[in-house]
This record gives sequence, structure tokens and C-alpha cells, in this order.
Amino acid sequence: MAAPVGATQGYGGNTPCVEVRGADGALIALDAGMGLYWLGRSLLAGPHGRGKGELTLLLSHTHWDHIQGFPFFVPAFIPGNRMAVWGGGVDHLEPILEGQMNPTYSPLVSLSNLGAQVEFGELGTHPTMTVGGVTITHLTYPSGPHQIVGYRLEEGGRSLCYLPEVEHPSGEPTPALVEFARGADILVHEAYYTTEELARGGLSLAGRSGPPAGGHTSFREATEFGLAAGVGKMYYFYHHPDHDDGTIEAAVAAERARLRVRGAELDVEAAREGVEFEV
Repeated sequence: MAAPVGATQGYGGNTPCVEVRGADGALIALDAGMGLYWLGRSLLAGPHGRGKGELTLLLSHTHWDHIQGFPFFVPAFIPGNRMAVWGGGVDHLEPILEGQMNPTYSPLVSLSNLGAQVEFGELGTHPTMTVGGVTITHLTYPSGPHQIVGYRLEEGGRSLCYLPEVEHPSGEPTPALVEFARGADILVHEAYYTTEELARGGLSLAGRSGPPAGGHTSFREATEFGLAAGVGKMYYFYHHPDHDDGTIEAAVAAERARLRVRGAELDVEAAREGVEFEV
């Protein structure tokens, strides 16, 4: 869930959305949390503001925090723009997003009221796809009781792997995911819990009255995964809404200290809103 309060302003409180640009300018968005609104606003000064923009949206799954920005993506209202939507860990993606437009939730009523051309694709029929010069592969994996789609983007011998929600049930890096992320230059991997929280069984949003915590991992488990996969740099992602900037900074500092003691060469950093990097 979003956490737009003062104590989270350093790392940001919007739900997940990562912008990727290919060398030729091809635009890809990973997930459609509330960050998608801000991405849309930033695009209006370019072709998307003139109805000449294109976007490929890759969804990891359709939990509310990963799709809630979709109805507020301003370029989707502008005729002439084109948007291709893939993924979601479900078989019927379009009806789910159509349901989000239901008048119970939205004044838009239907996807058909968007001005842009929006198309939906089934990942099962496209094990590999290209957007501009970027090659995209995907892997569907369980996280708790849910199915998540992870993505690997490659161009010019460089690669980025996106695993926004992950659980390693055994406490050890999941082998199939390790191979999927193997050697990635950049890994975006969730770190929802501190090590102490995970040891206590996680941190349910509703406390004792809520469902059991699960389907997530800790900073330490994320670090061990990055080492096992031999990645170049890792961004801890999907921060728990109860974690303020100080909590995140302390957790990252602890992981960097562990890496130094082991003499391990892994660059780690907490993802924050607005950070830009070149793969």
C-alpha cells in the first residue's frame, strides 16, 4: 500500500512502477502502481502529450498496489497514443483491468472510454518479445499463495532483472529464480521485511487480526539471492509501508556491513523514487 507520509519522503511512498528506456527511446513500464501516474505526467511534454506516444506495460501481478495507477495514467486518455499491456500472473488480464473501471470504483466506467489504443497480450504465447532493441523474457513463479511474473530485459549485452515480490520458502535462494537472474547487471528484488521481522514470522498489515504474513522476503534474503545469482548491483525494492527512511537506511547499512565482512563484491542500494541509472 502507499505510504505518502513525511517519514517516507526520502525513499518515496508510491506503489510500484519502474520506467525503462531502451537505447532507441523505446518505453517500458514495470508494474502500474501509483508511480504510473507520475510517469504519465512526466511524459506529457513529449510525444505522449501529442498523441504520438507508445508504452509497453509489464505487470508482475494484479494485486491492487500493482494496478491502481492504471486508471490515472494521463497519456491513456489522449487519442493517438498506444499502450500494450502484458502479464499479471493471471489468464484473463483484460477483464480484471476492465473491472477496475467499474462505476463502483471509477467514473471511467469502461476501458473503452480511454482515448488511447490499449491492447492486451498473453505472455504464454510470447516466451520472448522485443520492444525496440530490448529483449524481454519472463518467468512465472509462486510467492506465498499467489503467482508472480518476473521479467528480464536485455539490450546490447546488458541486463536488468525485475522480481518485485518474492518469497524464498526454504530461507535459501530459490534455484529457478537464481538461474533466471543469473549474471544480471541490475537486479530489482523485494526486501519487504527486516531480518528481525521475518524471524518473527513477518509483519502483517492488520496485526494479529489480519491474515498470516507471507509471500515476501527480507533484506538479508535478498542479499543472499543477489550473491547466489552473481548480479552486479541490487536495488532493494517494495518497501513495507511501516518502514520509514531511517528503518530502510539502517537495514541497508547492516547488509553492507555483512558484505564487507565476507569480502563479497555486491553493490546494494535501496530503491527510491526518482532514482535514475544506466544499465
